[in-house]
Amino acid sequence: MGGLSSLEGRVEVFYGGSWGTVCDDSWDINDANVVCRSLGFRNATEALIGGVFGAGSGQILLDDMECKGTESSLALCAFKGWGISDCQHTEDAGVRCHTNMDLDNSNVYSLDSSSDLPELLGRLFESQQGCDFNITARSSNEEASSHTICVHKLVLSLSTEASFLIPTLDSDSFTMEVTSECKPFIFDFIRYLYTRTIGVTLASAQCLHKLASEYNVRALQQYAGQLFSQLLPEDPTFKSQVSFYEYAVLSGDIQLQETCLQYMAWNCEAFITSPMWTRVSSQTMEALLSRSDLVIPDEAFLLDALEHWILENRKEGTSNTSSEAALLQQIRFPMMQPEKLFDLQFTSAVYKSLGDVYLAGMLQGFQFHSLSFNKLMQHWQGMREDYVPRIYTTSPWSYVKVGGYDYTWSRSFQTPVHNSVFLQQGNTMSWTVKVYQTTQSCRNSGYSCDTAPAVSLSPSYVPSQQNYTIGYHNSVLLVCNSGYISHVQEFKNNLATLPTNGTLGQTYPCASDFSSYRFVVRPQYSP
Repeated sequence: MGGLSSLEGRVEVFYGGSWGTVCDDSWDINDANVVCRSLGFRNATEALIGGVFGAGSGQILLDDMECKGTESSLALCAFKGWGISDCQHTEDAGVRCHTNMDLDNSNVYSLDSSSDLPELLGRLFESQQGCDFNITARSSNEEASSHTICVHKLVLSLSTEASFLIPTLDSDSFTMEVTSECKPFIFDFIRYLYTRTIGVTLASAQCLHKLASEYNVRALQQYAGQLFSQLLPEDPTFKSQVSFYEYAVLSGDIQLQETCLQYMAWNCEAFITSPMWTRVSSQTMEALLSRSDLVIPDEAFLLDALEHWILENRKEGTSNTSSEAALLQQIRFPMMQPEKLFDLQFTSAVYKSLGDVYLAGMLQGFQFHSLSFNKLMQHWQGMREDYVPRIYTTSPWSYVKVGGYDYTWSRSFQTPVHNSVFLQQGNTMSWTVKVYQTTQSCRNSGYSCDTAPAVSLSPSYVPSQQNYTIGYHNSVLLVCNSGYISHVQEFKNNLATLPTNGTLGQTYPCASDFSSYRFVVRPQYSP
């Protein structure tokens, strides 16, 4: 789109019944090669950014593309998720493709009657007749309960997803080593090699992803991996979320690790009240506590939850002093009010055994609340992580709107200027929240909106001191009717584009409508 010839233009993809663009964040020649080859060209000569071929319209469907260059489609590359983007159409990606001299312009009119072929192949497989090859699934500790499935060499030899079987087809059998937990899903896995269709559930997702990864069934692996974000909200006990994360760590799947950790971080308050909180390993706990995107009432709430984890694991004999100390060092004591810091020595059930860690954290907190930023940074190289607030949902740092979007909705609320008592001293910030149902109403307020609905969160002023300013990394949280947080969108230049009640654009899609929208203010020092 927008190019001077068929060799160049803005990249657009079709998904969910409509066309949308691709953001240029991380856009490079590997991504462009995938686009050009999928269009029948040899490869790309250039990957273009910054809306060179004009701004598109509608949804920005893809962002943060990470193609290797060998994929047959952008949908098979790693990316944020369908419709998840913080970009504007001025950032639409483009390509220039290398001419392919082998192409001709003759018209081809095709008849395609292949739509029933997968069903016919599925029936052939399910009949378990006329086979000339056996696949046996067994677990190393369950020899007697091995399961054999008969298949057809010719069908599997033509399946690109069954490449792991090709070297063995000269024989008459192949043995798959599987865990006992995954054995019930082997039949569906082999059937997929015939039909290229499969149903994935919360119970089967991990095993199907594991099987696809081990046997190089790429399309199924990619699909199951992308499906985790839709499956995670289905388990309110957090047993599946923890299991998926531990599996991702063992398999080295970084993307799946982030998908699971982010869900647990955004829904940390519900996770803390679940039975799984005290059962997670110290490694999982440390990975979670290191994050700045934990959504919690306040830092004291997180400390109480960690102390509960420590006490319960002491009872089970699964904790030790060094791991407990390492976890406590992840608590951001400066984000706690001085009164709460002072009370810890009298109220904490863990303080007595780990007093040195608490005292160090309390000292950092008192320094943060009593000194200027210039003094704090005098002996530090760069910003300390414990000076950065997480996403705190209690007053005064957040404001909640209950229900759906109203056409002309606008409210104001106040927060302190900063988390530091040194800077507060009675100073407050006034914030105005406005929701825009149309791009025109957004533009009328002075913002550049490509899509709607959108929301602005604007301060009354930007506070500054000598040599530094106070910046705000604010967010809007979308809460589903079932109570979990489906999406966290950061404000960019005081504006955030909101996904609708459909699944497109939500990190963890709602099964129903949103129940509320929470706006969170996060002040940070900015040198």
